[in-house]
Amino acid sequence: MSSSSSTRYASTELRLRTVGGAVAVQVWPLLALAGLLLGAALLWRVRSGDGVPAAMAWLLLAKPAALGLVAPFVLHECAHALVLKRVRTVTHLILERTAWRTSLVPEGILTPRQSAAVALAGPLSCAAVGAVLHLTALDRPLSWWYLAHLVLLLPPFGDGRALWQALRAPLIPPPC
Repeated sequence: MSSSSSTRYASTELRLRTVGGAVAVQVWPLLALAGLLLGAALLWRVRSGDGVPAAMAWLLLAKPAALGLVAPFVLHECAHALVLKRVRTVTHLILERTAWRTSLVPEGILTPRQSAAVALAGPLSCAAVGAVLHLTALDRPLSWWYLAHLVLLLPPFGDGRALWQALRAPLIPPPC
């Protein structure tokens, strides 16, 4: 059995639900474990009246897994998809899943400016949510899960490499 898969979509046919679902499926074992432990802790609360295990399961596993890990990556990839779907010269999008990541690969032509916009869309969308969570004091610990996506703009990561290449590209295309 292969540990990677790719599905090709016409750029107008790819749905954000598909992208988000692919990200969630990528980490289903973590979500299943979190749900199982939270469910067991809630049953314990019902039977014993002791809410400590449920609070711990939520704060230490379920909340970070679902709202800190999965939700930001869903937002990140959906932001890439939204920008790519608006580039008329991108004809198809390939949704790639490997053992370690889910990503979108465009087919078609992207200008350096469009490529930079796509690279920035994922991390900046997460940073915006993280900033709101932090500045409003709604959930400062959770905000750092979102703000951490800014690290993905560094050159060792896919978005950072794409941004670096876009910034290094010539502004005026060479004459034909």
